[in-house]
Amino acid sequence: MRIASLVVFMFVMASVVYAQQPLSDEKQILKSEDDWARALKMKDRELLDAIVATNFTFIEPDGTLKNRDEYLADRSSDIADIESFELADLKVNVFENCALTSGLSKITERRQGKRYRFNLRWKELWLKDNGKWRVVASQATPVSPAWDAGFVVK
Repeated sequence: MRIASLVVFMFVMASVVYAQQPLSDEKQILKSEDDWARALKMKDRELLDAIVATNFTFIEPDGTLKNRDEYLADRSSDIADIESFELADLKVNVFENCALTSGLSKITERRQGKRYRFNLRWKELWLKDNGKWRVVASQATPVSPAWDAGFVVK
């Protein structure tokens, strides 16, 4: 009985200690990537604001360059309704206080009553400032020329 109680106590303590461990830089960034996809789908400007740095720039799939304010206004607007936003092939390379991420986004959305499906390959630069990771630059590139969206985001 004492041994069983001791074993249970050790498992409980180990889980408490493990739960208190901070996330690694890579896991923090991966969580932010998931948060970003959720924020885009939900048009959550407050969450987007927490993820993108003040000097953020974004290169759209059509080559258009957007600053932070333009990006936030566009992504929190009612221009498109994202039905699904899947992340795949995520890679994170951390170099002290900066990181490069890349991945594939599989998106289905509605614009002006039409449904579009497309895949975007992207790369991002993240910087860690005061213990918080924020993205400072991102570029999205169409994967397939056979996609069904004449992609222009304005």
